[in-house]
Amino acid sequence: MFDKILKFIASTVKGVRVLAVFDKDGIIVSKLDSKERAADEIAAEFSSVLKYIDKVTTFLITGRMEKMYIDCETEGFYLHKINNFYYIVAVIDKSAILGKLKYVISSLEPKFRKELDF
Repeated sequence: MFDKILKFIASTVKGVRVLAVFDKDGIIVSKLDSKERAADEIAAEFSSVLKYIDKVTTFLITGRMEKMYIDCETEGFYLHKINNFYYIVAVIDKSAILGKLKYVISSLEPKFRKELDF
């Protein structure tokens, strides 16, 4: 469904290793992954983390999480909320430009919403 858009993001932002659109339960809608990383595993793990983040941010009265970046030793994970049910996750190299990734995904967000809103 989103293959062209995900390929466009990966070709525009150098250093993207995995891109996936998934729902709150960790079910992949569309993915672009690599041999060393499986989008299915990442989406499943992030879906469980999202439940805790929603609880914490609701408790702190900050509102629900919209975007999140996790900076790890060798890679980074970027999570972008499309609507109340769907997210985009990206695994990126440390050399990737996070601001460019955020900009490209934000500019394409209306296309994602059009397909995923009901």
